[in-house]
Amino acid sequence: MIISEKPTAAKKIAHALDENGSPEEVKKRGASYFECTRDGNSLLVVYAVGHLFELRQTEKGWTYPRLEIEWVPKYEVVKKATHVKPIINLIKRLSKDVDQFIIATDFDIEGSLIGYLTLKFACKTDPEKAQRMVFSSLTQADLEAAYVGMQKTLDFPRIFAGHVRHEIDWLYGINLTRALTLAIKKAAGWFKIVSTGRVQGPVLAYVAQRDKEINVFVPTPYWNIATVGNFENQQVHLEYNSGRVSNKREADNITQDLVGQEGLVSSVKRKENKQSPPPPFNLSTLQSECYRHFGFKPSRTLALAQALYLDALISYPRTNSQKIPPQIDIKSILKDLSGRRQYKSIVKVILNRGMFTPVQGKANDPAHPAIHPTGNKPTRNLTPSEKKVFDLIVRRFLALFGEAAIKESLRINVDANGHLLFSRGLRILKHGWMEFYGKYATQKERILPQINEGDKIPLTQVEAVEKRTAPPNHYNPSSLLKVLEKENLGTKSTRAGIVDSVRSRGYTLNNQFEMSTLGYAIFETLEQFLPIILSSELTRRLESEMEGILQGKEDRESVLTEAKKELLDILQSFQSQDDAIGQTLVAGLQRYWREKEELGPCPKCGDGKLTIVRSHKTGKRFVGCSNYKDGNCDQTFPLPQKGAISPVEKTCPHCGYQMIKVVSGRRGWETCVNWVKCPGRQDELKELEKKRASKKSTVKEEVSK
Repeated sequence: MIISEKPTAAKKIAHALDENGSPEEVKKRGASYFECTRDGNSLLVVYAVGHLFELRQTEKGWTYPRLEIEWVPKYEVVKKATHVKPIINLIKRLSKDVDQFIIATDFDIEGSLIGYLTLKFACKTDPEKAQRMVFSSLTQADLEAAYVGMQKTLDFPRIFAGHVRHEIDWLYGINLTRALTLAIKKAAGWFKIVSTGRVQGPVLAYVAQRDKEINVFVPTPYWNIATVGNFENQQVHLEYNSGRVSNKREADNITQDLVGQEGLVSSVKRKENKQSPPPPFNLSTLQSECYRHFGFKPSRTLALAQALYLDALISYPRTNSQKIPPQIDIKSILKDLSGRRQYKSIVKVILNRGMFTPVQGKANDPAHPAIHPTGNKPTRNLTPSEKKVFDLIVRRFLALFGEAAIKESLRINVDANGHLLFSRGLRILKHGWMEFYGKYATQKERILPQINEGDKIPLTQVEAVEKRTAPPNHYNPSSLLKVLEKENLGTKSTRAGIVDSVRSRGYTLNNQFEMSTLGYAIFETLEQFLPIILSSELTRRLESEMEGILQGKEDRESVLTEAKKELLDILQSFQSQDDAIGQTLVAGLQRYWREKEELGPCPKCGDGKLTIVRSHKTGKRFVGCSNYKDGNCDQTFPLPQKGAISPVEKTCPHCGYQMIKVVSGRRGWETCVNWVKCPGRQDELKELEKKRASKKSTVKEEVSK
C-alpha cells in the first residue's frame, strides 16, 4: 500500500508506477483508491485529505487547564469533516491484506506526520517497518526514481518534530483561548470566544507595536529645494546637495540665492554596475513577489502554488531552498518549455549559449530544491491566478541562465551661486537576464541629456517645498510574513495562516494591519497581566527546541514535558488575576462593539446616534437612530447586506450625510448612509445593477454550456 496526501497525488503516483500506465480507480462508499501492478507486485495507492486524525482532550469539560490529549479521527473533532470517515474506513479495510506499507506524502513535517498517523491509527501497523518515497515533483521521472530508490525507514526526526509541534500548539491555543473566553464570561456573563496562541500572541504584539509607533508619531516639517534647469531645451531636475532643509528661513534664503541664477557643471561622474540574476524562488520569496506584482496574500500564493505542484507543473513549493541541485535535468526542462509559445524565443537563446548552470541563492533546504517548473504542459485550463503564478515561476527560472544586466549610473554636480546641486541618471546598457524575467524586472530609467563638465544650466524654476516626515508604514501581509521569518516564528507552511488569522479574528481592520479596538483590547490586557504570552522569546525558544528534535539533538518527550510545565505556570498566573483580566477585556469589547455599530450623529434629531440594527423578523441589517426605542426619532437608512461596515471620518460631498466604508472580500468601497437616495450615488447604483445583470448573464451562459 502506498499512502499519498491528496487524491490528485495518488492518481499521479498510480499512473507513474503502473506497468501499463493505466491503473484502475476503484470507488468504495464515498472514497476511492487506485490498483496498479509493477515488477509483479500489486500496488494499492490510497490517499489522505490532509490530516485524517486530530488532537482531542482526554478530560471532559470546556475549561482549563487541559494538558492530556489523544489522537482521534478528525470527524470526531470537526463535525463538518464527514468526508474523512469513508477514507479512514477504506484504508482500514484495505490494510488488512497488505504486507508492505510505503509513505508517499509530502516530504515535510506535516506530510511526514500525516503518513505516520495514518499508518498508526488507520492501518494499525508498526511505522518502524514502513518505507518512504521521497520526491520534489509529481512528474513521471521523479516518481519512478522515488519508488526505485525509496528509503528503507521513515523520517522519524521529522515526524517527531511535527508531532510535538501539533501538541504544543494545541495545548497553548486551546488553554489560552479558553482562559480569555471564560474570564469574559465570569466578568459579564457573555460567551465571546477570544483566541490567542503560541505564535499568534507575539504576532499581535508586533502589529500593535507598529500601530503604536504610527499613532504617537509627530510629523516634523522640512523643506526640499525643488529646482529645474534648462539644458538645450530639455528640463533637468536638480536636488539640493544637503538634502532636507529643516528651517524655513534657511530654505527661503537658499531659494532667493538660486532664483534667476545659472549653474555651472563642476563634474560628471559615470559608473557601470553589473547586476546578477535574482536567486531561484523559495516559498518566502515567491510569496513576496506575488504580493508585489499581483497583490496576492501569502496564503493565496501558497494555495495556487500547491495546485500547480499537484498538476506536476512545478516542484514542491514548501521549501526554504534557493538552490537548484545538479541532479535536476535542466536541459530537459528547458527543451520542454521551448514548446510553449511565450517562452520559445527565450529558451532558444539559453540553449544556443549552452550555459546550463543556474544562479544559486544562499538559503538551503535538505528536503527540497528551490521552486522551479518541471517542463510539463498543463492537462487542464489554468485559472487566471494560476497562470500568473506559473508565468512568474517560469520566468524566474529562465532568468537564472541570463547574463548579468549592466546599468550606468550618472551624477552631475552643479555649482550655482555658492550652492551645490546635483542630478542623477540611470541607463540600462545591457538588459541581460531582465529580458528573460520580462515585466517582473524593474527597468526604470532616468535619461539625462548629454551634459559635460563646464556646461552651463540656467535655473528656470526654484521653489522651497514644505513637506513633513512620515511615520513607518503599517504591516501588509508580505512584510509581516518577513518579520515572522526573520524572527524564526512558525514554519514556512504555517506562517501564512498565522498572518491571516490576525485579520480574520477581527484584531486588525484591513490588509494594512491597522489595529482594531478588539485587537487593542486583547493586546493591552495581555501586556498588562500576562506579557509572556506576547513574548517572542518563549516562542522562539520552543521553535529552537523543535528544530533540535528534527536534527536529533532534542528528545520529544522532554521538550513536551517542559512546554506543559511552562504553560501550567502561565495558566496559574492567569487564574490568580482572572477577575481583573475579565473586567479589562469586557471594557475593551464594549469599546469595540460601540465603535463597530455607531456610525455618527443622527441628522434628523441631532442628539441620537446612528447605529447598525439587525431586524429580528427578516435578519436584514439597517441603520437606525438610538432614540427610536424612546419613540423620539424614526430615522432609518438601508444598508448593503454583504461586507463589514465601518464609519469614515468625513461627510458625503453630495448630500452631507455620514460616510461609511463597506469591505467585502479583498476590496472595500466608500459610500454614504443615504446611498439609496443620495443624488451623487445614483451612478454607483446603476453600475452595481449593471454588474449584477452581467454576473447573472454569465451564470446562465455557463449553465447552458
